[in-house]
Amino acid sequence: MKFNIKDIFLLTLGILCGVVLTSFIITFPFKPTLILTYVEFQKKTLELTQLKDEIKSLENDLTLLKNKLEEYQNSSKVNQDVLNLMKKELDYVKLFSGYEDVEGPGLKIIIDDNRNYSFNDDNILDYITHNSDILYVIFDLKNAGAEAISVNGKRIISTSEITCEGPVIKVNGEYIVPPFEILAIGDPDALYFAMTMPESKIKELQYRQLYVRMTKEKKIYINGFKKNIIPKYIRITK
Repeated sequence: MKFNIKDIFLLTLGILCGVVLTSFIITFPFKPTLILTYVEFQKKTLELTQLKDEIKSLENDLTLLKNKLEEYQNSSKVNQDVLNLMKKELDYVKLFSGYEDVEGPGLKIIIDDNRNYSFNDDNILDYITHNSDILYVIFDLKNAGAEAISVNGKRIISTSEITCEGPVIKVNGEYIVPPFEILAIGDPDALYFAMTMPESKIKELQYRQLYVRMTKEKKIYINGFKKNIIPKYIRITK
């Protein structure tokens, strides 16, 4: 058998190609292509459908949770508005209940006994300040629009008692003696005008020759009621 140069070249080239191809296959092994049967395809299709349904269900849950979060945030805002309103109402109640220290313009009244009397004087009781005198002055101040009142530093509230204890007066369970300083927060002009009316209690005290001095004040400080009141009989109706 004779080989010419052309045949030898082609043989050599074929051997070299075979070596190169073999080394490529060994270095980069090919993955066999996966071929599904009809049953396996149906199974995979079912799994894909189930996954899509789960994703859709999760998306619905996410939307539901977002809606609940939004409702909660809106509810919190509403609750905060309610709390702010309740706080405002509570501050209003505390302001007029008498338990808070307050300040504002108003009227200061000083009342003292007439010291120029003798024990033999038939009108001696007219020269002394009585608990009823203080009470009626307070009534006049309230009717004139006073929003806060104190007597010798004792805050007057709805349950305050002003009683006669011989030569002294008791206010809120504490003894006070003349001179009596009555502070009232309100419109100074309106309060002064009411106190100087002919039918006012102050006019009667002046007629009885007691010492009375009134001054309009730009700022008056009145302490709050400091005692706790425990109701004995009053109850909230159901």
